Amino acid sequence: MLFHVTMTHTPDDCPAYNRETMPDVITGMDKLKGVAKELNVKVHFLLWAAPDHVAYALLEADSLGVIAQYVNAIPIRQEFRVTPVEHLQQVIETSKAMMARAKK
Repeated sequence: MLFHVTMTHTPDDCPAYNRETMPDVITGMDKLKGVAKELNVKVHFLLWAAPDHVAYALLEADSLGVIAQYVNAIPIRQEFRVTPVEHLQQVIETSKAMMARAKK
């Protein structure tokens, strides 16, 4: 399953403004690749919009629980919005199946 994740934090929780936390944040971020491998999460992208205190990710995993474990490994206090998403072709196939079932 694919999950689009939006992560936001406040300026008060931003490592850029709390330099004493920056070393721990860097260490934790360096470990994310290993966490993804351990949890079997495929990271399609992980992007940061630093001036807005927001990050975006497209993650692939077998369950929402695994996604929760992955994003909670990010060492910044923040809020998460996780949205299951799918490729357009899957939406089309699902729509065709629904139409076929409705005709029966």
